Amino acid sequence: MEAKRALENTPTLLRGNGTVELELEDSSIYTVPHAFINKKGEAVLIERLEERLHPYLIEMYIAYRPRASFQGLPPLDDVVCEKWVRDMVEKGTNLVALSFERGVVGHAALFPMNECSCEVVTVVRREFQNIGIGTELVRCSVHLSHEMGFGEIWLSVEATNPRARHVYRKCGFEYVTEGGSGELGMAADLKRYRETVKGCVGTIMNKNVITIRPDQPCRQALQLFLTKHVASLPVIDENRQLLGALFKTDLLFPSKIDKTVEEVLTKQVYTVREECPIADVVRMFQSKTICCVPVLDRDRKLIGIVGREDVLAYYATHHGQQPN
Repeated sequence: MEAKRALENTPTLLRGNGTVELELEDSSIYTVPHAFINKKGEAVLIERLEERLHPYLIEMYIAYRPRASFQGLPPLDDVVCEKWVRDMVEKGTNLVALSFERGVVGHAALFPMNECSCEVVTVVRREFQNIGIGTELVRCSVHLSHEMGFGEIWLSVEATNPRARHVYRKCGFEYVTEGGSGELGMAADLKRYRETVKGCVGTIMNKNVITIRPDQPCRQALQLFLTKHVASLPVIDENRQLLGALFKTDLLFPSKIDKTVEEVLTKQVYTVREECPIADVVRMFQSKTICCVPVLDRDRKLIGIVGREDVLAYYATHHGQQPN
C-alpha cells in the first residue's frame, strides 16, 4: 500500500491492494456530502473542509466552553488555540458538520499514524452535542478511512465521558488500551469493515416484493400489513414503475381506511439502485430512521427491496455465523 502518500498529506486515495485508484476528491464523502436530519429535526451537512470554512472552524474552537475540557483541549489561550486548529487543518484530512443556522458545528480530522493506521479526532460544538451530529461525523470518518486504504482507525476518549464512549462503541470501536490519566484507547478494525461493506445491494435484496396498486382500497393494504408482516408496501403501476410507498403509519387514522392507496400514499421515498454499496444503505438506515428501501433499475422499475434484516443476515454470513 502506498501509505507514504498519505503520510506526506498528498490528496491521493489509497486501496488495500497497493494501487492508487482515484484522488481524494473522488472519495464518496468528498463527491457527495452527507446530509441528515438531527434529533431536533434540523438539517445538517457533513462535507470536506474547504478553505472558505477555515475561519468558521477556528471560531468554533475559540467559542468552545469550557476550554481544555477534553484531554486539555482546546488550548486556553486564543492565539495558541488558533495555531492548534491550523495545524490540524494542515496535517490532517478534515470533515466539518454544517448547520444552516449556525455554520460549522462539528469537526473530524484524520491523521496517519503509520502505514496501516490512522487516528481520528472528533469535536462537536457544546450546544449541538447529543443530537446525532457526533455519531454521523464518526461514521463518515470510518468510511473515509476505509476508502483511504487504512486497516485500522484509533482514537482516545476520557473514561469519564460515557456519552462519547457509547457513540464510538456504536460505530464499531473497541477498547484496546487504558492510559494512566484516565484516557481509553479505542480502535476499529477497518479490514473487517472492508469485507463487510464491499458488497452491493443487489446481492442481498429481496426480489419477492409484496406490492400494491394505487387504485386498491386501503382496507386491502391493511390486510397485507397484518398478514404479511411487512414494514411498507411499494406502490407501483402496471409497468412496475414506483409511484411511492404506503407505510403502516399512513393508516393509523380511521378516516383513511376507506380511501384508496393513491389518496394516502407517501410519494417522496428513499430509493437505491442495485449497484449501490451496502455501506451507503447502512448509513441511510442509521441517519434517516427508515427500516427498508425499494431497489429500482435504471428505468425506475421496482426490482427488489432491502431491509435491515437483510443487512444483518449478510453480516452474520460474512462473519462465520448463521442467523437463527
